[in-house]
Amino acid sequence: MSEEEVNTGYIELVTECPFCGGVIPDDFECIKCGAELLEEREDEKHRYVCSICRKVIDEDVISCPHCDASFV
Repeated sequence: MSEEEVNTGYIELVTECPFCGGVIPDDFECIKCGAELLEEREDEKHRYVCSICRKVIDEDVISCPHCDASFV
């Protein structure tokens, strides 16, 4: 990828699937196992993922360590 081509994305807050540990974005269906989360529970765990590669990342990074997407 040349310097002119910037892979831009954003950091997304998602819910951790209680069944398999995968991630459940806003559409309430787990990306990994397909389970649906129909209601929000107080004890749910949340994680931050890259909007491009969907891998778990820290909330304060400026680029994804997995796919080099920029969050600036």
